[in-house]
Amino acid sequence: MSKRTSVSMKQIAEEAGVSMMTVSRVLRNESNVSAKTEECIRGIADRLGYKSNRLVRGMQSGRSGIVSVVMPAGHAIAPTMLEGIYDFFHEQDMIMALDLVHGNLGEKAFVEQGKIINRLLESRVDGILLLPVNEEASPLYFKEVVDRKIPLLLIDRNTTHFSTDFVGTDDFAGGWEAARVLAQNACKNVVLISTGDFVSTSGLRAKGFLDGLSEFGIRLTTHIIAPNFTHNAELIDHELKKCQGQFDGIFAIADRLAISAWHSCQSLNLSIPDQVKVIGFGALNLRDPRVALSSFDQEPYLIGREAAQLLYKRIEQGPAVKRPKPKTLLHRPKFVEGTSCPHGGSLRTEGAI
Repeated sequence: MSKRTSVSMKQIAEEAGVSMMTVSRVLRNESNVSAKTEECIRGIADRLGYKSNRLVRGMQSGRSGIVSVVMPAGHAIAPTMLEGIYDFFHEQDMIMALDLVHGNLGEKAFVEQGKIINRLLESRVDGILLLPVNEEASPLYFKEVVDRKIPLLLIDRNTTHFSTDFVGTDDFAGGWEAARVLAQNACKNVVLISTGDFVSTSGLRAKGFLDGLSEFGIRLTTHIIAPNFTHNAELIDHELKKCQGQFDGIFAIADRLAISAWHSCQSLNLSIPDQVKVIGFGALNLRDPRVALSSFDQEPYLIGREAAQLLYKRIEQGPAVKRPKPKTLLHRPKFVEGTSCPHGGSLRTEGAI
């Protein structure tokens, strides 16, 4: 029999000689029939080309089978995290609906993200996975999501005033490890390039690095604070010229900042890595053949997949009278050796937050 566009459970039940309820339970993986009967039903369903009706199934279960992912369009590792998220939910036969916020940070992006969340609340989504554009958002921003008992998980950036499930990078440990690698390479005077407390990821990487410098007895020559994660070449040029000859190592909390520092050192006739070691963060493929940057791989695919797994677990648990205790999963970044700084060994396994 050729496959048809619409095959009912009634047809499958008639051919298998069982009730429609039995067919329904088998196809929902909820039956306790014999293995032979289940195999028969599934075989007939496959041969006839049966496809379950998601709308009907959702009305029966109270779930839509749709998970919403909200991310800023300009985020460097978002595309790879999305691959991990999508692959997991695809394996669970769930639909991933993606909403992009134009802009990575700032008031405009925050307003747009709020509108997206309100729109999602009007739809029937089983859960929301969010990369926040405002870490200082009030708990009231998420109140309706919580009130409706929709599972919510934050990824990559956590919030200060609201606690929920979070999956991201152990940024503190990565910063500490950068200091250890520079110490292993006999660096004595180093430069830190960060965005200050612009976002938590920058602040944590900088704090871990400064703690590491203190532990290894390395002097901080200067701390350059850039206004954003882009190149900021002129600022870095200006600041490094002021301390020429007074540093032998550089750690930048983002690869684009590290690449600007690399070019600044070249303009100052400082040889890399002979005179200055340079380390970035992100291990991004920035398509710059002149720079083989030593950096930290956050493994965003695995972060995305772990986030999807945790959100799926919350969805499967169903709505509870009381919200479950928030869970935090931090993924340790891996040092990737380039020509700008030799490898210094493995990441420490204790002491990092």
